[in-house]
Amino acid sequence: MEPLLKELQLKTEELRKKLRIRASNSRILSVLIDYPCLQRCLSELRPRSHELLDQYYLERHEFVRKLLVDLLLLRLREEGFQELLPKIENRGQYGCGDVDVEYNHMGLDIPANGFKIRIEIKGGVRFAVSQLLKYLLDANAVVLCRAGKGDAVTITRSDAKDLLTLMLKIVISKMDLLLNGNNHMRITGPWCHGCPSECPFRRAPVNHDVDLANEFAEAMKYWPKAIEEAVKQVIGLLKKVKNIQKLGNTSNVER
Repeated sequence: MEPLLKELQLKTEELRKKLRIRASNSRILSVLIDYPCLQRCLSELRPRSHELLDQYYLERHEFVRKLLVDLLLLRLREEGFQELLPKIENRGQYGCGDVDVEYNHMGLDIPANGFKIRIEIKGGVRFAVSQLLKYLLDANAVVLCRAGKGDAVTITRSDAKDLLTLMLKIVISKMDLLLNGNNHMRITGPWCHGCPSECPFRRAPVNHDVDLANEFAEAMKYWPKAIEEAVKQVIGLLKKVKNIQKLGNTSNVER
């Protein structure tokens, strides 16, 4: 996958220069993953105003994250990982994580740059698959904490290797199309809602009002379970890496 990542970086820089785009690596990758329509891709990469989220969603996310970080710190100490300190909003090459834990703080001989776990917190039940895949380019594993459903799941880079490879190849090919002047290719679909480009197919954005009865009063009972499960999975990953290191078999470390 490394050759593809290097090619992606080169194409990203070329795209910035030729099309005069100032968007971050993360933003460029997200847009090219999320929108099949090249005209919308280019429009999204230009400066534009964004609608603010309802303050409730921001507050819910922060509350869940604070509880998770507190519990994670306590569990790290209980399990002998007291030297590990979570990083909040740690900016990587392809995105900013909610919570990152990097094993190389222990001073152990882990391959390359260490083993990074990224925790992604979703206060509701929905999540963007593309976002999780994008984070796997920065981290060895992503733990999705889905607070609204009371569950969590871990995805490693090796789990998603084939999908990541296909995704990167498609993104690089779409970059080539944009670089060759095919930015007016229009593909209609659900992504036409809220499109900022001047296009006859664009539609009004779909607004979602907060349903406090279901999204707060009902959902909050699931939050503790999701937080506990996410922390449990992080500790489990760290123990696995530590055990592999003790055995001297670093080839089995998920990368």
